Amino acid sequence: MVCVYLGVCGGCSILEECSLESKVDYAKQLLGINQCDIVSLRQDSFRARCELGIFFKDDKINYAMRKGKQFVCIENCCNLLESLQKFLPVLKKKLNQEFFKDFRQKLFAIEVLSTQNDEILLTLIYHKKLNETWLENAKELKKALQEFRVEIIGRSKGVKLIVEKDYVVEKLEIDGKKYYYRYDEGAFTQPNPKINEKMIEWVLQNISQSKGDLLEMYCGCGNFTIPLSQKFRKVLATEISKVSIRAAKFACQRNGCNNITFVRLSGQECIEAIEGIRKFNRLEQINLEEYDFSMILVDPPRGGLGEEVCRFLQNFSSILYISCNPLSLAKDLKILSQTHRIVKAAFFDQFPHTSHLETGILLQKVDSNS
Repeated sequence: MVCVYLGVCGGCSILEECSLESKVDYAKQLLGINQCDIVSLRQDSFRARCELGIFFKDDKINYAMRKGKQFVCIENCCNLLESLQKFLPVLKKKLNQEFFKDFRQKLFAIEVLSTQNDEILLTLIYHKKLNETWLENAKELKKALQEFRVEIIGRSKGVKLIVEKDYVVEKLEIDGKKYYYRYDEGAFTQPNPKINEKMIEWVLQNISQSKGDLLEMYCGCGNFTIPLSQKFRKVLATEISKVSIRAAKFACQRNGCNNITFVRLSGQECIEAIEGIRKFNRLEQINLEEYDFSMILVDPPRGGLGEEVCRFLQNFSSILYISCNPLSLAKDLKILSQTHRIVKAAFFDQFPHTSHLETGILLQKVDSNS
């Protein structure tokens, strides 16, 4: 990768320990893994979203990355999808026009998300309260950006204004089949779409067809749920975010899946429901006794699962664990390895040029009689 900001803006690292080989070696030692699959794709134009600060100079906006307590002005980022690399310079030029002088006042940051279909979701974040005047100006900005398929949202403290809609629809191709997902503004989505497709394919290739059911915790927008549903009789998928559950139900309907039930439950609530400790109105129309779970899938936040959830997972014969943090995964595996052994593992280079590494682990319960 040739980038004039390498080691300057704070987004990437030039350190050798951030190479794929060093990341994988470190994770293998940390997790006690000998054999694994390694997936790495493009080293540039891979990232589907970004957050940029706004730095004003001579009443004109500049894009900036925060490095420690400092702002480093940048023109563009070669890690971003090509659609975003084309969009960002045009956006800055339009915002710096005299017509948008009042519109850009107190603009603090922007968040941008692009799909592989080049739909763009733009969020403008302000240090002032937004009103209907802002909304009218945002509509003018959308017209000025008509060469792009862009949706615009404005945010300030306690205020969210939407020009037309606050989501885009992504298309992923998994094993030659197309899947459609709703990506909402502010909700979590996988940042590297091509690696995401490979992650889902790896999961599908390493899970056998089951006559049983799948329980999924932290399902998000249904990223893994939708393709995996073909491997199971029924799927119960849980997630705490209302926005993500809405998106997951959209994906379920759009992709014609009829064996998935999405329900809003936190990790703790899911355990209480499955173990019969507590009843929930959200589960009033769901008979949990009809499920025969043969596997559980978890894709938790960076902090991992923690002891209570890991103890719950020990009740399942098969565990599929997707992790974005080898350190928290290592802590959880100390508990899970008391009852299960790793049978498959893979590392995915979701963020080239950084220390981050995505991991997929398939665990099977050890026969206590053997």
